[in-house]
Amino acid sequence: MLKTLSKNDHTAILNLWNSCLPDLQLTDRLLEQNTWQSPFVLQEGSAVKEQDGQIVGVVIAKMWHDTHGITLNKAHGWIQMLVVHPDYRRQKIATELYEYAERALTERGVTKIQLGGDVGHLVCGVPLAEQAGVEFAQAKGFKRLVESVDFIKNVTAPFTLPINEQAEFVLLKQEEQQAFLAFIEKAFPGRWTFEAHDYFAQGGTGRDYVVVKWAGEIVGFCRINDEHSAWKGPNYNWAEQFEQLGGIGPLGIAESYRKYGLGRAVVEAAEYYLQQRGKQTLFIDWTDLIIFYEKLGYNVWKNYGIYVKQVAECVDTKR
Repeated sequence: MLKTLSKNDHTAILNLWNSCLPDLQLTDRLLEQNTWQSPFVLQEGSAVKEQDGQIVGVVIAKMWHDTHGITLNKAHGWIQMLVVHPDYRRQKIATELYEYAERALTERGVTKIQLGGDVGHLVCGVPLAEQAGVEFAQAKGFKRLVESVDFIKNVTAPFTLPINEQAEFVLLKQEEQQAFLAFIEKAFPGRWTFEAHDYFAQGGTGRDYVVVKWAGEIVGFCRINDEHSAWKGPNYNWAEQFEQLGGIGPLGIAESYRKYGLGRAVVEAAEYYLQQRGKQTLFIDWTDLIIFYEKLGYNVWKNYGIYVKQVAECVDTKR
């Protein structure tokens, strides 16, 4: 039987995920932040499967609703989690769970569903090493749009701040919050703007944003994460598996300043500030800029397929 998702099942869900994806160890901290504290979990589309007196499968659906005055695409929904215990596969449990979530999402106007990549995601897509997950996605009509990767880099030498005669790379100050929000709303409207607003709403002080200033004006940024971040971004999801991990990204440079090499420079600045905090391992999640980061010394840690499915909106004929 399916049972509505409940925080009472926290430990069972944690153990189930880790039995299915041992290379991506879910922690209490991560499940609490990205699921139980998330306002985007669709309760009506999230459930666990009980069999033989235990939870053997779980699905968690998410959908957007306007937050911090920001509007994203309400027709785009996500499956944050869909796992079935290895001992209970090939019993159509994953199909039952997925169809439960899809039905709830389409009833609420969602016409595009993505596996992973949700607001506050655990993984950006389907791990390509998990062949069963790839085959399931394809069987359910999902199309792979692109391959994305997580990158990792071990710190072996001291970093220095990049030198640019016209630009400086500094940590954002708390009193610069409004100036930074004005910049990001103009240059990168949408999800990055939401994430910035949410960061400050969670108590962020600015220490987790490296900003690029050109003649004193903010023209770029790079987010960094560590154990003291107010809201730990997805490049910190698997921190407990590494020695002194620091997360890097996302990053963006205002369009009119992209010809000065500031993108690479702001990553180097982020590396410098994380090293100053004692970080020995650097992590970048969900990117297809493979050549760019390999030139900076990063190595691929995991490969993912970004899978999306177009679905028909459910029409209630009784209305």
